[in-house]
Amino acid sequence: MNIEKLKSILAKNNKVTFKLYSLDYVIEIVDNHVQIYSPTYLNDVRKYDNLEELINNFRVYNETLLEVEGRIIIYE
Repeated sequence: MNIEKLKSILAKNNKVTFKLYSLDYVIEIVDNHVQIYSPTYLNDVRKYDNLEELINNFRVYNETLLEVEGRIIIYE
């Protein structure tokens, strides 16, 4: 459910902010790529070709976003 909400907000605004394990993250669409980063660590920006690739490959504590979907708190 949170992944679908994340996709919906990203499609509408090209940017979504959420919290996962006490750290904030931002997903943005930039130059036909999807990037994710934490505002706390601006030097660590990960880029992916599409959102599905990001959801399945970006890992926090060795778990993908799909695996921790229930822990994602989306800011609207």
